[in-house]
Parts: sequence; structure tokens; C-alpha cells
Amino acid sequence: MDSVRVRTPIYTEEDHHTWAELCRRQSVLVAPVACRLFEVGWPKLNLDQIHLPNPVEVSSRIFEATGWTLTDAQNGYLGPTEWFEHLAERRFPVTNYIRRPDEIAFTPNPDLFHEYFGHLAFFMDQDFADTAELFGKLYLNAGDERQRLAIARLWWYTTEFGFIREGGSLKLYGAGLLSSPGELLHSLKPETPRVPFVIPEVIETPGAAYSMHTKYFILEDEGHVRRILKDFAAMEGILFPSL
Repeated sequence: MDSVRVRTPIYTEEDHHTWAELCRRQSVLVAPVACRLFEVGWPKLNLDQIHLPNPVEVSSRIFEATGWTLTDAQNGYLGPTEWFEHLAERRFPVTNYIRRPDEIAFTPNPDLFHEYFGHLAFFMDQDFADTAELFGKLYLNAGDERQRLAIARLWWYTTEFGFIREGGSLKLYGAGLLSSPGELLHSLKPETPRVPFVIPEVIETPGAAYSMHTKYFILEDEGHVRRILKDFAAMEGILFPSL
């Protein structure tokens, strides 16, 4: 295994309490609406829901499952090139920062609850993990900034804020929905638009990193994300990467 590029942080009692309260609240909220990948992957992670996780131990667990490791995101938003370089090398960036108690419903900053609760369950699934690697390699194969921005938006509206059809119902797929009590409830309001995933529309829709989104896109099934990448590569004449 590659050296684990994460540190074991020191947390306060308030930090642990915030984590435990988020786990308690969000587990109840996502139970009826989370997609299959989350439902299957979350128990496999076997995280302590009372005390904040040890990133070195979690990294080892994910490596055993799918060959991925965690890497240190330095408690901020990484630039897109750095982000996708990590994905191409099967590394997932995580922070050591946990949101403040007054930000439990919604935080504009990347925090470890978003990453551990929202993302990491998916990385216990080999097909998902391989598709995430394809995102990174496709981004690096892109020929210009317009294509790279489009690929970043494809990631954003699938893995971060996507819905998916499962068993005739709409389920939450994106980590930003699964991990945010406020945005989860906002995204499920009857008046909030949820529309089919159409590549030209998605790549023209900016993401909302610091506010809630005004609409969301729906994946047809778990294989849809990889088909999206293949279709976009064909549309743009980008070499589709191999694993």
C-alpha cells in the first residue's frame, strides 16, 4: 500500500459531540432516501459514530476493500487539477476540520463529516471506486480548460449532488445531499426541480459551493455515471482512459 498521506488529528470534546450529533441526525434523515451504494457501504466502513474517526485506520480499511487511500486535503477546497490528480492515483482527499456546532444544518466549507459520511461509503464499492478513478484520468486527458470545467461539473452533479432512480423511487446519490441536513431537506421539497441528467445542460450549470442548489439532476442507474463519462469523451474527442 502507498504511504498514507493523512495525519492523526487531535480533537476537542466539542468536536466529538458535533460528529456524534451529525451522525445521529443524518442517519435518521437518510434512512428512507439514501441510495443502495450508501446503504451497503456505510456499515462496511464500521466508523465510530460517537468519536471522530482515525483517518489512518479508515484509509487502511478502504484500501483493503477497493485499493484506494485517503490523502490530506489541508482543510480547504483543492484546486480542480490537484483534486482530479488525486482521483487518478486512487487517493481521496479528506480534511481534519469538523464544522462548528452552529453550522450543523449547513456549512459552506468542506468538512470531514461531508467526506466521511457523504463520500466514503461509496469507496467501499469497486465499481464506484473505479469510476472515480476514470473521472481523474479523463480530466487529465482533456485538451483545454472548457473540457476540464465540464468534467468537474459532471463530477459535481453526480457524485456531489446527484439523485438516482432505484426501484421506481428517487434516492440521494450525492455526498453533498447525504451529509447536509439542510440541503437534504431542501432537495426533497416538492417545489425543488429535479430533472433528467442531460450532459449539455449539466455542463452549462455552475455548481453552488456556498449556497444550496436551485435544481438537481437524476441518474438512471448505478452504471449511468460511467456511461456519462464515455458519452462526454466521445462528444469531445477525448481519449477515454483505461484502468
